[in-house]
Amino acid sequence: MPAPPDWTPNRTPIHILLATYQGGEHLRAQLDSIRAQQDSDWRLLIRDDGSSDGTRRLIDAAAAMDSRIRVLDEPGGRLGAAGNFFALMEAARAEDARMFALSDQDDFWYPDKLAVLRAEYRRVAAMRGREQPILIFSDLAWVDANGRCLARSGFDASRARPALSGIDKDARWLLAMNLIPGCAMLGNRALLDFALPRPRAVEHHDWWLALLAAAVGTLVVVDRPLGDYRLHAGNTIGAASWGARIAGFFRRPSEQLRRGRRTHWQAVANARALADRMAGRDLDPDWRQALAFTLTELGSTNPMRRARASVTGPVRRVGWARGLLALLAAAMPMPDRGRDGHDRRGEG
Repeated sequence: MPAPPDWTPNRTPIHILLATYQGGEHLRAQLDSIRAQQDSDWRLLIRDDGSSDGTRRLIDAAAAMDSRIRVLDEPGGRLGAAGNFFALMEAARAEDARMFALSDQDDFWYPDKLAVLRAEYRRVAAMRGREQPILIFSDLAWVDANGRCLARSGFDASRARPALSGIDKDARWLLAMNLIPGCAMLGNRALLDFALPRPRAVEHHDWWLALLAAAVGTLVVVDRPLGDYRLHAGNTIGAASWGARIAGFFRRPSEQLRRGRRTHWQAVANARALADRMAGRDLDPDWRQALAFTLTELGSTNPMRRARASVTGPVRRVGWARGLLALLAAAMPMPDRGRDGHDRRGEG
């Protein structure tokens, strides 16, 4: 139900950050699922990245109907998916957000999503304190473009359950890769403050948030699906089952290797950004060792040294198929890199 014009939350509102671009096909369903949340104490910030398909009209109409919804202006032109979310994170901090949840434009949230994540956050914060970065994330079901179920558990379909369910014991694999989509996350103000401003070389907002929470705060899993994650050709970074990844490698090996190499060097760039952000702060000894390993071994100029490190060191991708791709990608020649650490090959 729309909130009245003078709506005042009963509890600290959760700031939902929704990035849109050409999302008209599925956006209405996601907005409806947000308005149907059992936990109605939320504030929705939307930033559109220059859509031309009617997305802007849809979000403007939603904001006119519900005082909890605010559409941001679009200074700076197109920012891309990560840039859009970082702009929303800055806007949330400017509004003094205490908690934030990320939303894709084509998600569908189950009615109890915010209530479950808020309850888990309150439990963790009571034990650890709100002063440290906290990130709560859940499982997601996978659906196709028409909403048909592809997998009841993304954890199982991606063969990542052991790593994700045991993330409180060892999350150093987040230095090598990310398996936690932003649309499954709820974070606190301490995490928001630590994540901003965006480091120049960081390309993935959700990977950066998960890495920071694991390295310096608390990362907690809710081991059940709280929403549908839609898989279709328009996903910026879609999930894929283990079998689909194997089949994709044999169909398009050169593309998979390029993606693997980009992930490898993004991991090194993330590690460098984390080291810079941690300057003058304490870091757990195991994480300090893993961070140094990522920079010196995975970031080595020697391809054989990188390849060996990718399969024998403390920072490895999850699963043997991902590990094999990491090995092959690490042995590839180093990319042409700009001053910000990005791979410049293939950019226009």
